[in-house]
Amino acid sequence: MNLLTRVSLRNRALIALISVIAIGFGLIATAQMKKELFPDLQMPQAFVTTSYDGASPEAVETEVTEPLEAALNNVAEVEKVSSVSTAGSSQVIVETKYGTSSDEIVRQLQRAVSQAQPQLPDGSEPEVFSASTADIPIAMLTVTGSDDPEALAQELDDVAVPELKRIDGVRAVDVTGAPVKEVSIEADEDKLEDEGLSPDALAGILQANGIPTSAGDLVDEGKTTPVSVGARLTSVDQIANLALPGKDEPVLLKDVAKVEMREADSQSISRTNGEPALSLMVMKKPDGNIVEISDAVAEKLPDVTERMSDNVEFHTVFDQAPFIKQSIDDLVNEGVFGLIFAVLVILVFLLSVRATIITAISIPLSLLVTLLSLWLSGYSLNMLTLAALTISIGRVVDDSIVVIEAIRRRHAQGGTKFTSIMGAVSEVAGAITASTLTTMAVFVPMIFVSGQTGEMFRPFALTAAIALAASLLVALTIVPVLAYWFLRARESRVKLTRAQKQQIRADRKANLRQWKSERKAVRKRPVSIEAPAGRHATSELPVIGESDRTAPTRTAAGGTAATAAPTAATASGTAAGAQPGSDVDELAALRSPVTRLQKTYVPFISASTKHPVITLIIAVLVLAGTVFMIPQLKTELFPDTGQDFLQVEQSFDAGSSLEESGEQAAIVEDVFENYDEIESYQLSIGDDSMGGDATTGIHLLNLKPGVSIKDLSAKLEEDFEDLDGAGEITIQSEGGGMSNDIEVSVTGSDNDKLATASEDIAHAVRDLDEVQSVTTDLEATQPTLEVDIDRKKAAEEGLDEATVGQVVQRAMNGQQIGNVVIDNLGHRVVLHAGDVSTVEELEDLEIPVTAQASAGAGASGTGEDGAGDMGQDTDAGMMPGAPAPAPVPEPETETVKLSEIAEVNRTETPAEIRHTEGQRSVTVTITPAGNDLGAASQAVQKAAADVDTPQGVTVDFGGATAEQQEAFTQMGLALLAAILITFVILVATFKSLLQPLILLVSIPFAATGSIGLSLLTDTPLGMTSMVGLLMLVGIVVTNAIVLIDLINHFRRHGVELRTAVIHGARLRYRPILMTAAATIFALVPMALGISGEGMLISKPLAIVVIGGLVSSTLLTLILVPVLYLLLESVKERRSERRTIKDMSRSHVIDQAEAEAEQKKAAATAAAAGGSAAGSTAAGSTAAGEAASGVRADTTVDTSAEAPADAPAASATDAEATRTSGTDAASGTDGSADDTTSDSGETGTSGAGEKPE
Repeated sequence: MNLLTRVSLRNRALIALISVIAIGFGLIATAQMKKELFPDLQMPQAFVTTSYDGASPEAVETEVTEPLEAALNNVAEVEKVSSVSTAGSSQVIVETKYGTSSDEIVRQLQRAVSQAQPQLPDGSEPEVFSASTADIPIAMLTVTGSDDPEALAQELDDVAVPELKRIDGVRAVDVTGAPVKEVSIEADEDKLEDEGLSPDALAGILQANGIPTSAGDLVDEGKTTPVSVGARLTSVDQIANLALPGKDEPVLLKDVAKVEMREADSQSISRTNGEPALSLMVMKKPDGNIVEISDAVAEKLPDVTERMSDNVEFHTVFDQAPFIKQSIDDLVNEGVFGLIFAVLVILVFLLSVRATIITAISIPLSLLVTLLSLWLSGYSLNMLTLAALTISIGRVVDDSIVVIEAIRRRHAQGGTKFTSIMGAVSEVAGAITASTLTTMAVFVPMIFVSGQTGEMFRPFALTAAIALAASLLVALTIVPVLAYWFLRARESRVKLTRAQKQQIRADRKANLRQWKSERKAVRKRPVSIEAPAGRHATSELPVIGESDRTAPTRTAAGGTAATAAPTAATASGTAAGAQPGSDVDELAALRSPVTRLQKTYVPFISASTKHPVITLIIAVLVLAGTVFMIPQLKTELFPDTGQDFLQVEQSFDAGSSLEESGEQAAIVEDVFENYDEIESYQLSIGDDSMGGDATTGIHLLNLKPGVSIKDLSAKLEEDFEDLDGAGEITIQSEGGGMSNDIEVSVTGSDNDKLATASEDIAHAVRDLDEVQSVTTDLEATQPTLEVDIDRKKAAEEGLDEATVGQVVQRAMNGQQIGNVVIDNLGHRVVLHAGDVSTVEELEDLEIPVTAQASAGAGASGTGEDGAGDMGQDTDAGMMPGAPAPAPVPEPETETVKLSEIAEVNRTETPAEIRHTEGQRSVTVTITPAGNDLGAASQAVQKAAADVDTPQGVTVDFGGATAEQQEAFTQMGLALLAAILITFVILVATFKSLLQPLILLVSIPFAATGSIGLSLLTDTPLGMTSMVGLLMLVGIVVTNAIVLIDLINHFRRHGVELRTAVIHGARLRYRPILMTAAATIFALVPMALGISGEGMLISKPLAIVVIGGLVSSTLLTLILVPVLYLLLESVKERRSERRTIKDMSRSHVIDQAEAEAEQKKAAATAAAAGGSAAGSTAAGSTAAGEAASGVRADTTVDTSAEAPADAPAASATDAEATRTSGTDAASGTDGSADDTTSDSGETGTSGAGEKPE
């Protein structure tokens, strides 16, 4: 990292140019980035929807849903299959693994559906599609003002739709709520009987006509010409003129039936502000820019309105762009406020405008680099990336603060700018790199988080990580360059008087004049072109560069000239007090005076290190209080997004017709009309609505700016309670937030047991205080007529169930027998035979006894299965089957009444039948009261557990409860993984297993402030809060890293333990406070939500980070130094004991060896004779002296290890150092009493007793 800074300082102009280029491209990227509400999420779900007109829910379940479930369960990637069967419709929900390609899943499901197609009823065509946030329309417009919906729909297709489709990025514009036309064939039974025909003959006529048949190729004169027989039907007249074999001669279809194009029975209702309206859904392409598309739509609407008929008006019911714009504006506001607060904090601490500006530049520069990276990576600007950028505003300034603070401190010690800056960066580069890497590393687990949480917050994690990396790069490159240019080489430590400031200005002018004159003299000096002769002559030439610049002579106030250039010692790289061969004074900071700010902290850190046990007890009590606060927290899944619309769901009475549902919805619309806060309201009922049917209505309320969504919801709920005859009304979402409904799924094979269990559970939870409302699937039932056919009697008449069913279908709703394309529009062809509107008429329905079941069955299909596909192109190269033979005249037939071969019974059946994993299930839906999802879930689970469920019935909890449990589990694992990754980085940084544990101690205390502030602000703990806790793992360790790094720095250079701890803590006190305060104050606007409702999703995150930073910073400044002192003291004691043990052992061994040598010498002397006794004694004395000399040498060598420039220590400390033989500067047991003088210097450590 030092090399990076050195290169930057050597190439300052290049760094400035690169910065300007990065700013320019960052601004371009910001303008070009795709803007949307959420990133395009590929949800792990696919849907198979099938229409089966006229069928009851039970019939749909048996004939459509169950065959499809069996086929779809065989797909390997499918994890869960559930379904909903309603009258005339089946929807199978397939859940797959996250990360699986949606396109591949759709292809596999389509193959499975194709295999199940032969088992499905004729005329049912399943459709397969996947779920994605890109399928959400970017805008929904309603059109009112015309009494002729058909004409208005045609006008929209001719004018509005083509014009809006021309907008760049628009994929489709769909018109909903428009009347649908169909080709109706209404049989005249009398005429058919006269001609000897039956309705089955009409059903089969489209098989025999309108299907071009490829007859092969004709080779004529060497040329091959394909031959096609027949032509498609393209008009109603062509259908009416189709020929049928009559009794005497062929008859035309129009002679025995009425053929016309008419409006199909309405299946939906669409109203805006209580008036009938059509809707326009604007869909974007995957790479479309929502904001640009919305602006283009708004720009084109006036022109489109002018081209439409009079009184036609367009109303915007839903538009994503305004909220996205608001979010971007909120980001700018939050950024501005956060920048201002951070700048003020830095200015207060540094008291330097220049240093503050240099530090503040790192915020916009880092954010622009982040936006540029996101743009190049193909990411969009959405709510989650915006939230990450806003959160990062307070964090990206931290590295720059540490660097600039260290540079200013080095400048105050004197020396050249280059040397001071390099010394400062070398001091903090390792610490800020490690701290930034730990903060970035906590986002790595987000890559592996599965489920919806991982999909949503992965862009958030990537954005924050890029911003942090950019801030580190800016701090190590651009900040040093700006400091070199704009910071003074030396700042005064005292306040200068006015006279002294005037003297500085006078000296500056005098020096400037002197420098100009010297430069002028240099320019006038002649330059020698020829080099002197000699091998090394080139070395005598002046070198153009940094050394060629003549240093000016400074004129002092007294008139004495002095050279302003650095001294030779400084120029050579050796500063005063520096280690030999080093560029910087490693212990200069230790000798710096105590500042006013540090004086507020030194007494606390001194007292804490004197009484470490008391400090630890207080810390444990704080941690215990944190654990006690956890159960008091409220929990949620996702917070309110703050959008300005409400969605209200209205469930009508079971069995209500479409007209009756519209009348009940009008009661609710009258309530909306009385609220000035509602800009407009849109009603959708039926198959064309937003996923509803005839028994469900969706009211979408577009609110005016500034309306409190919670207050309005409370008022509406009070009004809804007083309504009669409006069904059940639920405010489904507030401000677009995700549903917090709790779902209890009751599964089993016995319907009666399911009903009993679900009703018991609903009754048990309905009276809970935590529950607002309770609904079950079984509560919505609808009357059904079941035709129970006597198969024996039917067989006696030559009939079967399929034939009878088709006759009944034609008489009631008509039978779809094909499709045609007329004027480029597809239309159904429906055969009507008979008119049944009452039960009596149904029972008296005449069934032809000579009708052939096989003929009827063949006529009921569409496409390849029966009716033909007259109006649609077949795939290239496909040869449709040969048409069925034309129907022949049938003999005169007899009929039987339906009541003669079947019974018609009235029953009550569920409006919908749900399956979970192939079994019938009933869902009990509970809406929690208030914003505490966790408390509601626990209360519901406890109440449900007390219910005695029948045997064979299982109860599972889903909905928001299951999603919350899964999300919290995933985030909890991510939190543990983040701590582990942080620990690994710290071990690599400090090369120790114990010191990183000290740093990790600050993490639990971050939860103290987070939980406490959440309780004070009544903020539930949700997914955004969990992301904030994840961020805190990296953020809070940052302060501890820079603190421990400096203490280790002092210890490596021989400073005594407690001295290093106190001085390291006091020197890091200001940067720690600055970084924490800058981050906190930058997040205050977001936590208060002063910029608007658009940033509400980030508010819990900001609250968690602020609270965690406050508590962790305060405890880090006290607890971390104490733990470090205790740990290192223990290590020193162990080292001293080992050293003393080794010395004692060596001493005894030396004595033993000396005695052995003496005995050996004595024995030798005795053997040689008495004359050698004197010589032996002399040898023993020499051996003893030699052993003593070894110990003396050892002592001298060990004492030489203490650095000459270390702070003064007591004699006992020096003796302990000499005896220990280690790198530590002191051998005290940590109980020495340091005192701080008035000047701020720490005094000599008290003598400690040497261990024995």
